[in-house]
Amino acid sequence: MVIKNRSGLSLVELLISTAILGIIMVGLHQVLSTSLTTYDQTRERQDLMMEARQVMERMGLFIRECDLIVLPDTAALQETLKVSERVSDAYNNSTYAYLIDGDGFLDADNDKDGLVNEGGADPAEYITFSLDKTDPNNWKLVEEAPDYGTANVNDYLTAQVLCENVTFFGCGLIAAGLVEIQLTLTRGQNQVSLTTRSRARLLQ
Repeated sequence: MVIKNRSGLSLVELLISTAILGIIMVGLHQVLSTSLTTYDQTRERQDLMMEARQVMERMGLFIRECDLIVLPDTAALQETLKVSERVSDAYNNSTYAYLIDGDGFLDADNDKDGLVNEGGADPAEYITFSLDKTDPNNWKLVEEAPDYGTANVNDYLTAQVLCENVTFFGCGLIAAGLVEIQLTLTRGQNQVSLTTRSRARLLQ
């Protein structure tokens, strides 16, 4: 009697192996899909956090350098921040031409004597941050700054959007020269909320 050496897989074994492989592949696909979704959400949250921090730092800078806070004027949270502008140096104060490195005088120094907001020929000029609710589905935080490219001290640049997807913005004057700002951005399932306080050093 001759016994043949049978090698390889039977049909049943092959079907079982295929089923097991399919289960493994489905599991791997779910793990990979979850990992990619988590990565995308984390990256978007980080982008949102960075955007919110940059906006908060910008507003804080103008508060720290200002010598007059118009709004907020109470501790109750308001949707507008308006302070005197004493930061920008991007124009020639005599010719009003744009200069990359400025001319060494703050743009708000209209009479170019090294003093800012003295009154008379050198009135205070303001920068304003406010909430634009024109689109009810996408509130925007906008900035309106003086236009130092003209001799007219009442000229302002077109409002610029600093960030979108704002669900809350408020600022309050909690003490003389001390402003608290709250900002919340929401994009998809991600939400970041920041609170900061800035003190106007010239108003201490």
